[in-house]
Amino acid sequence: MTHPLLDILVQQQHSCPFHTPGHQRGRGMAAPLRALWGTALAQDLSEIPGLDNLAAPTGVLADLQAAIAAAAGSDRAWCLVNGATAGVLAALLATLEPKDVVLVGRNVHRSVISGLILTGAQPVYLGVAVNSLWGIPEPVSLATVVNAVAAYPTAKAVVLVSPTYEGLCSPLAAIAQHVHERGLTFIVDEAHGSHFAFHPRFPSTALAAGADLVIQSWHKTLGTLTQTAVLHLQGTRVTPERVSHAVTLVQTTSPSYWLLSALEAAAWQMVHQGYDIYDRLLQWVAAFESPLPRLERLDIPQDPLRLTLGTWPLGLTGADLEAQLQPDIIAELPSGRSLTFCVGLGTTAQMLRTLAERLRAIHQTHQPVQPLPPIAVPPLPAVSSPALSPRTTYFSQRQVVPLAAAIDHISAETIAPYPPGIPTIIAGEVITAAAVAELQQVQAMGGTIIGATDPQLNQITIVPPADN
Repeated sequence: MTHPLLDILVQQQHSCPFHTPGHQRGRGMAAPLRALWGTALAQDLSEIPGLDNLAAPTGVLADLQAAIAAAAGSDRAWCLVNGATAGVLAALLATLEPKDVVLVGRNVHRSVISGLILTGAQPVYLGVAVNSLWGIPEPVSLATVVNAVAAYPTAKAVVLVSPTYEGLCSPLAAIAQHVHERGLTFIVDEAHGSHFAFHPRFPSTALAAGADLVIQSWHKTLGTLTQTAVLHLQGTRVTPERVSHAVTLVQTTSPSYWLLSALEAAAWQMVHQGYDIYDRLLQWVAAFESPLPRLERLDIPQDPLRLTLGTWPLGLTGADLEAQLQPDIIAELPSGRSLTFCVGLGTTAQMLRTLAERLRAIHQTHQPVQPLPPIAVPPLPAVSSPALSPRTTYFSQRQVVPLAAAIDHISAETIAPYPPGIPTIIAGEVITAAAVAELQQVQAMGGTIIGATDPQLNQITIVPPADN
């Protein structure tokens, strides 16, 4: 694999650019941006001759997508410059029709809910367990999928996220086999697992496990720019024509060639250097020593480059510990009882040593201390169907009411507490007293509530009864 797109961009030398973008090869850009981005502005181009068209590629971009598919192990690949969100939306639009039943992991990204609004499909949510010691959600299990498929025989697809933010993976191969035997399409949001294909010590990729559509957010773990992602297709359950059409519905018609060339370079790097890079990183992570407990699961596949450390022994939340590490050290995800670090292509052995030294110093200053108690999260139902679909909810009337008055009404918003990060209430579901109590417990522990119009949760937005 080479860099043909990047080569073409560098070769662009025309001196009279009467075309978009409006800064015209940097000449019209504000001085601070010219100073920051320099000569790279000359390569911020539109679909001029020789650069192909991402919406209907026949030249260098078609070749790029074929090379990415070959590198990742799919039959077809679509470059995304609107982030993995565009891939999630396109996958759902290519697969589902209004009123179709779809089995959806409870811990999916909010873009899936947006996709359900666009498609009009009817979700059935698959519950996930929460580890009370760590305060983090588990991946969706095979048993949960099997039971849901049996309970909803008309379901058309299964949508899961794997790996989770902390790098924990569902048993994708077993799930794929089961859902395919029953004729369902299997969609996996593998946003945080784009690197799995490039070293054998990583968990199996969703493609290798047999998923039909896989969304990878390449910028999260590979050497590319923010917003770059890839949508993969394999097999014949979904036609490539339908996927292409869906992608054009949700992707910009003015793709950045900076972003596309970054995808190209990242693919080249993985094909030619990925194994060696990850071999080195894996050795450094294995040697990392921390005074805090480390999330290490032997019972399920886990990404070894997601370094999740328990903060509860210090009596600190993840946010509390991160505040003490800043400004030099910034983590990926602070949670109620843990802090997750992404070990990536730019991580050095010295960075890991610095982190270990800072953790030891903080640990010493907090001894002895009263640890945080385990969190008590009521078990989620293994399978649940909302009162209204996300689409119906989105277009319904809305009413803001006090939290206590919202019980037994349909929520118009999706509300998730941190910890554990799983939506306690998804738009379209009936608000229960247990759900309200859980949210209040999280608030009392100092947790954060996201998704609510009122972040203090004194009020909540509902779908008013039909007779209002």
